[in-house]
Amino acid sequence: MATRIDSSELEEPEQIPWDEFTDGFWWEITAKEAESYSGSLTGFRSTLYSYARRNSLTVTTRTLGARMRFQFVKHHEQV
Repeated sequence: MATRIDSSELEEPEQIPWDEFTDGFWWEITAKEAESYSGSLTGFRSTLYSYARRNSLTVTTRTLGARMRFQFVKHHEQV
């Protein structure tokens, strides 16, 4: 059964800097850095795709071991 915890015990995740990350450039993040945003590299990747879907963007990701590269592109900029 689940246990209630005091909200003061919870750590707030860092806010993802969407304005920076959606500037059209390639970005690289380590698994350790991704944990501060979404708990894991996989969770961070999922968050990127959700954000892209909600904001009519395309995101491309490349996982390189414990690092991931990603880039957001507006739909009308695609070739």
